[in-house]
Amino acid sequence: MRFASIIPAALALLLSGPVYAQSWGEFTDRQDHFTVNFPGDPKVESITYKSEKGTSLPAKLYAAKDARGGEYSITVVNYASAPSEAGTAISQAAKAIRAKGDVRYDGMEHTNNMKSQRVSVVLPDSGRYLLSETLMDHGRLFILQADTPPKMPPPAQFQASLQVLDDAGVAIRYKNPDTTERAR
Repeated sequence: MRFASIIPAALALLLSGPVYAQSWGEFTDRQDHFTVNFPGDPKVESITYKSEKGTSLPAKLYAAKDARGGEYSITVVNYASAPSEAGTAISQAAKAIRAKGDVRYDGMEHTNNMKSQRVSVVLPDSGRYLLSETLMDHGRLFILQADTPPKMPPPAQFQASLQVLDDAGVAIRYKNPDTTERAR
């Protein structure tokens, strides 16, 4: 009789392993100056990002999937070799997101008082929901995307977790969007 009561507990422990491995946690990359919550460790890939003018820029793509079928990524593009194009980087990235489907929300935001563009799109064919947040700071373009299955809310823990870091690894928050004066 005692043995029979242990079986359900043992099964629960065995089956909870994959769920535990999918838990969300903070991921930090000091070299690319950001921290964000991901469902597990992201896959990191060096890529080339093409600007609207056709300039090839070095970038890194960080991507992870959760157990429910959501796909989460942040692309960090280094505009150091094309500073004259940095002024249109946010609008260019938002334009590319809009082109992916039916736009449900498109607005300027202020993430930590950094100008940003938030775009929500329903993707054609699959009905998946794509939420994007794009911002620029110190010559880096950050493109945050959450692609979730239909009828599943996009996780706020991903979108709201993005922090841009300074060289010392401290999160940056400006006093207002029109200054680089830091809030303390």
